[in-house]
Amino acid sequence: MVDRYRILYAGELMPGCTPEEVVPKLAAKFKVAEEVARDLLRSGRGRVLKHGLSSEAASRYEAALNAVGLKVEVEVEVESAATDGEQATREPTTSRATDDTATAGPTRQSQPTSICPKCGADAVAALTGVCQACGLVVDHYLAHQPPGATTAADGDAISHLYAPPQADLTPPVPADTTDDPLRAPRARPVGQGWMWIAAAWPLFKAQPLAWIGAIVLFYIIIVMLSFLPLLGSVLVTIGTPMLSAGLMMGAHRQASGERFAISDLFRGLSTRAGPLALVGLLYLAFTLGILLLMVVLFLGIVMAISSAPLNLAELDLEQLDLILSEPLMLLPILIALLFAIPLAMAVFFAPSLVALDQVPVLRSFSLSFFGCLKNILPFLLYGLAAILLMILGSLPILLGLLIVLPLLTISVYTAYWDIYHGS
Repeated sequence: MVDRYRILYAGELMPGCTPEEVVPKLAAKFKVAEEVARDLLRSGRGRVLKHGLSSEAASRYEAALNAVGLKVEVEVEVESAATDGEQATREPTTSRATDDTATAGPTRQSQPTSICPKCGADAVAALTGVCQACGLVVDHYLAHQPPGATTAADGDAISHLYAPPQADLTPPVPADTTDDPLRAPRARPVGQGWMWIAAAWPLFKAQPLAWIGAIVLFYIIIVMLSFLPLLGSVLVTIGTPMLSAGLMMGAHRQASGERFAISDLFRGLSTRAGPLALVGLLYLAFTLGILLLMVVLFLGIVMAISSAPLNLAELDLEQLDLILSEPLMLLPILIALLFAIPLAMAVFFAPSLVALDQVPVLRSFSLSFFGCLKNILPFLLYGLAAILLMILGSLPILLGLLIVLPLLTISVYTAYWDIYHGS
C-alpha cells in the first residue's frame, strides 16, 4: 500500500521571517483571510495543515509553505481502523484523532467537505478548516455536537463523504523543468508593460506622502554615500539593493492590506542584509569585469592600428582624435553592452526575489534574467512609458519627479508580482 503523508506546522517560522511578513504571504498564497493565517501561527506546534498526500505532493506543499515563511514537518500518516469492513479513514486535517475516533470509524471531523456545518456556506478553507463566511472552526464545532445531530452541511456532505477537497492548493507543476515551480517566471502580454505602471498608481495614491518621503530619503542616502572618499561607490553599489528591497517589501505589505511606512525603506537591512549585500557585491564584481574587458580591448585595438609603439604619456589630442575616429573603436563599447544588458536584466528583480521569496542570490540572478528575457516586449513598452513619464515629470522644475519616481519604483514590485506570482 502506498504511504500517505501529512503536513504539520512546526510551531516556528523560517529563519529571518517575521509574523508581519508571513501572515499576508500565507493568506495570499492559500486564499484565506489574514486573521485565519494569524490564528494558524498562534496555534503552535503540531497543527495538521494537510493530510492524505502523496510523497511528491507533500514535498511540493512543504516547499510552498517554506517559501511563504512557515516551517513545517512532513510525516507518514497513521491510519485509523474502520468498522464494518469499510476502508480506513485518514486523520482530520486540522486536529489529531483521539483513541475513541481511531476505533469508531468515520466521524464528522473526518468529512472533507467545504460546506460550513453552521451557516451552510461553501467557504471552509481546506488549509485551516475555518469557515471564511462566519469564522467557525469546523472541527471544534463538530466535536461538541451530540451523536446523530444534523448540520447545515449534511445535505451536501453525505453525497461525497470521502471526496477530495474542492480547492486544490497543491502548487502546479510548470511546463518547463524547474526545481522550484513557485518562482518560474511567466511570459506576459505586451500590454502588461503599461499595466505594471497603471497597477502601481492605486498604491501610490493611497499613501503619496509616505512614498515621496521614502524615495527622497533613498536618494539622499545614495548621494551622501557617493561623496565618501574611496569607498563611496562601493557602498552605493552594496546599499542600493538593500534599500530598494526595503521599498519592495513595503509595497508588498501595502498590497497585502497593511500600510506603507517610510521606515520600510530599511526593512531589507533588518531582515535580509547579508544576501542583499551579496547582490550588490556580485553586481560590482561583474561590472568591474566588464570595464576591465573594455579597457583591454581598447588598448589592443590602439596597439593594432598604431604604426609605431604608442606612448600614452606623450599622446596628444590630435593623435587621440585620430585613434577614436577609427570604426574599430566602437567594438569595445558594443562588447561591453553585450554583457552589461544581461547583467542589468539579472539584477532587476534580484532584490525582490531575495527579500520577498528568500531565493538564493545566484538563483535570483538567473530568475531575474529569464523573467526579463521572457518579457522583452512588455519591457520595451514599459521602458518607453517610463522615459515619457520622466520627461513629463521633469518639465515643472523637476517637481513632477516626486510623483514619477515613486510610481516607477512601485511598478517594479507590480511587475515582479505579475511575472513570478500572478495567476
